[in-house]
Amino acid sequence: MTQQQQQSNASRNVFVVTNCDSLVGYAMAYRCLEAMEKREEGPEISGHKLRLLCRSRSGYGLSRLEKMGAEVMEVNYKDEDKMRHCMKDVMCVMMIPEFSSDREKEAECLIKAAKHQHVEHMSMLSCIGVDRIHKSENNQQVSEYRNLEQICHIEKMVKEEFSGEKHCIVRFPMLYQLFYYLAPQIEGENRLPLPVEKNKKFTSLDLNDVVEGVYRLAKKQRERFAGRQIEEQFKKQVYEFTCPKPLNGEEMAREIGEGLGRHDLKFQHISESDIKKQLEHIKKDERFKERPDQRGDFKKGRDGFWSFPINKFIHESKIETMMEWWRLANKGQLDMHTDDLRHILDREPHSLKRYFEENRDQFKRFK
Repeated sequence: MTQQQQQSNASRNVFVVTNCDSLVGYAMAYRCLEAMEKREEGPEISGHKLRLLCRSRSGYGLSRLEKMGAEVMEVNYKDEDKMRHCMKDVMCVMMIPEFSSDREKEAECLIKAAKHQHVEHMSMLSCIGVDRIHKSENNQQVSEYRNLEQICHIEKMVKEEFSGEKHCIVRFPMLYQLFYYLAPQIEGENRLPLPVEKNKKFTSLDLNDVVEGVYRLAKKQRERFAGRQIEEQFKKQVYEFTCPKPLNGEEMAREIGEGLGRHDLKFQHISESDIKKQLEHIKKDERFKERPDQRGDFKKGRDGFWSFPINKFIHESKIETMMEWWRLANKGQLDMHTDDLRHILDREPHSLKRYFEENRDQFKRFK
């Protein structure tokens, strides 16, 4: 490395998280800022800044993150000049693909801008199952999995433009936090309605564990940049985060029921159109408009204001992506297990029962 390159790297003191007006993006940003506040980071991170990109600031609680020290930038991801400006002095980018019909074009623009500004490392948060679309037996794959296909293409772009050790992709499944959208049925009607056949098992996870795992990976990456040796489990380019044991709908209902202290919760197989109606209903539900005030605790799996799925997160593209994921589950493609997350956390990820025990009071609000 030339002296000029070393000086250039020294001046790169900005880390970027995209899509911070989403559930995962907001939680990820909060975890990084909390670490900076608590001085959890090593000396190699002092003086660094966090830049958060969003489509819209309005109604997402982003001012809370600004008060913690973040720089928030409202962007049009397809504006290449603007994206280049966003990538100025940036060392690492954590890209969370948008929930939009243009997500592929937006990601391409972001990746090009990062490459143009000599960003060192690109990480991407992706979905479990994107590499299994074509394993499902159906001749209408492109139309049936349009959103997951796009995410798969974005993965390929990242691998090509930031090849070798310059990229890291983390795939994760459906999050326990999405059960809040079913809380009125769980708490009020004693049923767990899902568009999955009762014998189909699939993996799901606590957002707290996903964020903690990604945060630990990012921290190790920064240590590597600083010239420190890191363990082998932190050197992979693709990680697949799963729970210890995939469950079917009836097993999920049992674990959720035990976690909530009610043992008669029943699983109900419903249609895609029924779950869409439920999500459309939640979009108008005032209880999902504001974030709760609780601070929460990542390590215990206790939700805080940063991990609650407000109804502004329910976009058309988000709903369609969820439906595609359920279709993969119905094809048996999400009955899978890896030890990636366990190795990174150095413990088992939170079980569904444990998560509901920890967040029982949050769910009781929807009775």
